[in-house]
Amino acid sequence: MVKQPMSQFVYQKLKTGIIERKLAPGQKLVENDISNSLSVSRTPIRQAFSKLQKEGFITIIPNRGAQVINPTIDEITDAFTHRKQLELLATMDIMEKIKQEDIDNLNILIQEEAEAFVKKDLVQYIHVNTKFHITLMGGCTNRFLKENAVKMINQTHIYLILYDHFYKIDEKNTRGSNEHKLMVNVIEKGDTGAFITLLDKHISSTIEEYKTRVKRFHHTSELFD
Repeated sequence: MVKQPMSQFVYQKLKTGIIERKLAPGQKLVENDISNSLSVSRTPIRQAFSKLQKEGFITIIPNRGAQVINPTIDEITDAFTHRKQLELLATMDIMEKIKQEDIDNLNILIQEEAEAFVKKDLVQYIHVNTKFHITLMGGCTNRFLKENAVKMINQTHIYLILYDHFYKIDEKNTRGSNEHKLMVNVIEKGDTGAFITLLDKHISSTIEEYKTRVKRFHHTSELFD
């Protein structure tokens, strides 16, 4: 069995801490605390920071260090708005392009999404949610449009990790999978107007949900207790 690099170990510890809400938006990641807790040098810590920054989970501020991203509501609004615009463009011909196989896959993904929600498996939930939206864009032939749409989906999913009430609501009240079902229903009916309305509302509603949500802070060393 190949031993994983220490930087990957640190990266996974920190990413898991963010996903599990042990670190809140704006929380400082103190190198000395991490080094002492994991008995590692600063080199793998900085390598882990670099990877997390590239993925959008943290920011590294010169002379101040690393911290979990702390987006303003304007940044969150802009990100979701841009994502919505891209997804609407990428799915504008969905009724002409989508195949029955795609619809079948969407229904399977909805079931997998519901199962992940019941298990409170946020990583799997995000993975399936991403696949659902990528499948919707399957007929788009503009590679640059699709790539940018996926980039914004990934970025907004980080906000889901930080602010969503995933761990607090039951499966009957989850908006995401219920709205996904409605989207598939109108696709099966060939109703383009209804699909556009649902997709627009699906993404726009999230902005309003996140405006009032805040999370408490933890000390970095608590990650490894």
